[in-house]
Amino acid sequence: MKPFKESNKLLNDSSKLRKQLRDDGYLFFRGILPKNEILQLRSQILEICQKAGWLRPRNDMMDALTDHDPIMERDEAYAPVYARVQALEAFHRLKFNKDIISLMETIFQEPVFPFPQTIGRIAFPNDNARSTPPHQDWIFVGGSTETISCWAPLGDIPLKIGGLKVLEGSHKSGFLEPRSASGPGGKTVDVDSSLEWVQSDYLSGDILLFKMLTIHSAAPNLTTDMIRLSTEFRYTGESHMIAEEWLEPHSPDNGPYLQEPLTWDILEKEWRDSPIAHYWERWDNLKIKKHEWFWEQCK
Repeated sequence: MKPFKESNKLLNDSSKLRKQLRDDGYLFFRGILPKNEILQLRSQILEICQKAGWLRPRNDMMDALTDHDPIMERDEAYAPVYARVQALEAFHRLKFNKDIISLMETIFQEPVFPFPQTIGRIAFPNDNARSTPPHQDWIFVGGSTETISCWAPLGDIPLKIGGLKVLEGSHKSGFLEPRSASGPGGKTVDVDSSLEWVQSDYLSGDILLFKMLTIHSAAPNLTTDMIRLSTEFRYTGESHMIAEEWLEPHSPDNGPYLQEPLTWDILEKEWRDSPIAHYWERWDNLKIKKHEWFWEQCK
């Protein structure tokens, strides 16, 4: 598998940057996010995992070593741990990094709106049968097909630990009808065998951007004892439409396992005075609609 094209050298050439995104369907950057902020967030999440008994007690917590049976999003044990991750102010603050916002404004050529919903992934080893299958994000995100997804590792992720991979140029095939599959999201699409998967190892601070119709997938975690942490968030230009569902917190398909549904009032309880709390309510002229296609498929 060939590595990602690194796009840092295009940061000062907006036309070439947008052309590469149009041509390849993704952009990959080294060291855009501040490493210290990434590692602080990693520490906060691993402390939650440690309290849940997911980490080996006698190892360095930051190594994320585990001998626990794999747990995934739809499992009962995942719900309360993930709720505590979602309640971290630092988890939601990352998407407001000025360098990311500036990059997005370069891509959209207008002010951008960071989606309130931020997603975290806690991927256990030895659970490759339930990793995220190849898919396009638009079926879940809706709104504008020009929306950009951003995937960031929370710690170094060598190839053996997996991370996200992209099917280069796959966005040019347009929207593909999804079908049911196992793993997070529960949907997949048929992959054009003439296209090539690309993937690199990730370092703290790296970020991968890709279009709504770019096919991507989680590579398997081939280690035997290391948890992989990552986060993903999304942006669109202020002139573009967003689906109203993305104004709500992310809650996997395990709501019945929680004592009460996740709401912003609950998640922001410890940081309600933060400038990012309910920030979208102070945003003028948002263009919002329901993601009708998704709800039709759920009937």
